[in-house]
Amino acid sequence: RLGGSALAQVYGVSGNEAPDADTGLLKSFFDAIQRLNREGKLLAYHDRSDGGLFATVCEMAFAAHVGVSLNLDALCYDELMNDVDGIERFPEMVDGRLRDRLMAALFNEELGAVVQIRRDDRHDVMQALRDAGLGACVHMIGTLNDRDEIRIWRNAKRVFGASRVELQSVWAETSYQIARLRDDADCAREEFEAVQDAADPGLSAHLSFDMAAPFVATGARPRMAILREQGVNGQVEMAAAFDRAVFASVDVHMSDLQSGRVKLADFKGLVACGGFSYGDVLGAGQGWAKSILFNDRLRDEFATFFNRADTFALGVCNGCQMMSNLASIIPGAGHWPTF
Repeated sequence: RLGGSALAQVYGVSGNEAPDADTGLLKSFFDAIQRLNREGKLLAYHDRSDGGLFATVCEMAFAAHVGVSLNLDALCYDELMNDVDGIERFPEMVDGRLRDRLMAALFNEELGAVVQIRRDDRHDVMQALRDAGLGACVHMIGTLNDRDEIRIWRNAKRVFGASRVELQSVWAETSYQIARLRDDADCAREEFEAVQDAADPGLSAHLSFDMAAPFVATGARPRMAILREQGVNGQVEMAAAFDRAVFASVDVHMSDLQSGRVKLADFKGLVACGGFSYGDVLGAGQGWAKSILFNDRLRDEFATFFNRADTFALGVCNGCQMMSNLASIIPGAGHWPTF
């Protein structure tokens, strides 16, 4: 079902039938994936959403800097086309049907996901999914290749092939054009050029400090304010992450700070989550920031927090945009971009 898909929008149509969800299967899928993840069976995971299977696989390849070969025979199976001899003699008679099924397989946005697993774990993973009632929904669709290309095969014929670098450059072009206008143009250009370099390994961390931080294993749990505002999401996952990092996560709504029920002086760190704060409109984070800057008491409280030598702060998504608009009260933030 391609109704409402990105592919349909590209061609200026809405389509006739949109994807729907089977809530029972969705719950079974979630539970099965959580189990496989706990057992260490999953090497990579990406949900299928905007752009369908093609976009999903490309984004996985972009992140890992690897080539992927897809075989879509199982996804494109057509029981009405078993007359192999007829197809070989008169391919033009079925060419349109083959193309339609191929496009539907690549670009439908039905609920689903692509997971990468080890070859040795194939039986266990498939059995777990069958036990969850998902056997009819699961297909083995591909493997990595050493050519750094995205390749798609159907009926033993390659129907598409392009270099991963070429596709990733197209994918990154829009972001680059925005970044060069919004941020430092030279930095934006250098980042885009790195995408076009097949030998570039991507971002990697080279720590210059000991991971055994001073407070780890001492019993100390520094208090961490997990800030919320209208429309924010992801705060529960953020709190869980800091909890695992041996912080004491505390749910703090902006109304708690505005009323004085909670004080930033009682915390060592704060994180502003993102999602859909202030309706997620363009510049939504600025609205969040102004609720601080235009409130004298809150402005002073945040400024005092940022100026302490024993604190840190993190902004994510709209929370990052909010933080960038607080640069005037954050020491050393004069060079931050406004976005």
